[in-house]
Amino acid sequence: MKLLKTLPIVAALSAGTMAPAAEDKVVIGQPNWGYAKVIANVLKIIAEDNFGIEVEMVPGNHAVFFKAMDQGAGEVDIHPDLWLPNNQGLVNEYVNDRGTVALTSPTFPAQDGFCTTKHAMDTYDLKSVYDLTRPEIVELTDRDGDGKGEIWMGAPGWKSTKIHQIRARDYGFSDLYEATSSEETVILSQIDSDAKAGNVVVWGCYTPHHIFGMHELVVLEEPAHDPAKWSIADLENDANWLENSMAGTSFPATTSQIAYSKRLETAAPNMVDLLNGIDFGAQLINDWSFAVGVDERDPAKYAREWVKANPDVVASWLGQ
Repeated sequence: MKLLKTLPIVAALSAGTMAPAAEDKVVIGQPNWGYAKVIANVLKIIAEDNFGIEVEMVPGNHAVFFKAMDQGAGEVDIHPDLWLPNNQGLVNEYVNDRGTVALTSPTFPAQDGFCTTKHAMDTYDLKSVYDLTRPEIVELTDRDGDGKGEIWMGAPGWKSTKIHQIRARDYGFSDLYEATSSEETVILSQIDSDAKAGNVVVWGCYTPHHIFGMHELVVLEEPAHDPAKWSIADLENDANWLENSMAGTSFPATTSQIAYSKRLETAAPNMVDLLNGIDFGAQLINDWSFAVGVDERDPAKYAREWVKANPDVVASWLGQ
């Protein structure tokens, strides 16, 4: 799952100007993908309605959120959607080594892979990642006529984008394709148009995701995850991350968890109890993703409606 760009928090961090936040105020980091915005807003509403806590939200990315949570000054207290093991390096540094950030149990299961349409699978027998080496498939995905196919690997800054590049090399098809990277909205528009037109499109994908509710899509078959064939270098700091990594199998089992600054254990213990009581489940995340990505609902308004319509679920998260 997924990284964003932001400047205000980075500037504050580098300038060392963070001031301690009041203990009755919580700041939630807000990623830029649809369902995560709903998560952030749902947490905000529940906290404000049940604990009387002032809650703010700020945009940012995984690394920025963790640096701020590490400071314990209230610039960011909660990261609502951390995919693991994609971001294990951050957990090793801030949870295991520094001990300034804590994690909840998994809130929903997830999956990373390479996807195509069911039409492409049925028409061209495109079922496996190894089928991507077939000249026919390369030609069908060659949009600019340069002799190479095109595969979207992910958005700029996502760790999974680099991991997909490693996997493409180790599966033997990286030299046959142009590995493209753009904001997710670009590839989603392309998937939508290609699926309707019956064209072949292949991309680095993840679930839960609303696009699976719009079209018949399939995840390409891969070998089962083998830890002996999976070693990912420091994708942030190793200039030779591609050469120093291997990933010749499917991703390990992936989950999303909530990360939070340990300052909350004393500053807002009720919030910590809430976070540790949450179990979203994949279907709920699919629903939220569809609401924002397809129905184009405003995340804040939709979250308010959802909380009002689901008091039993909220009560279970609160341990009531």
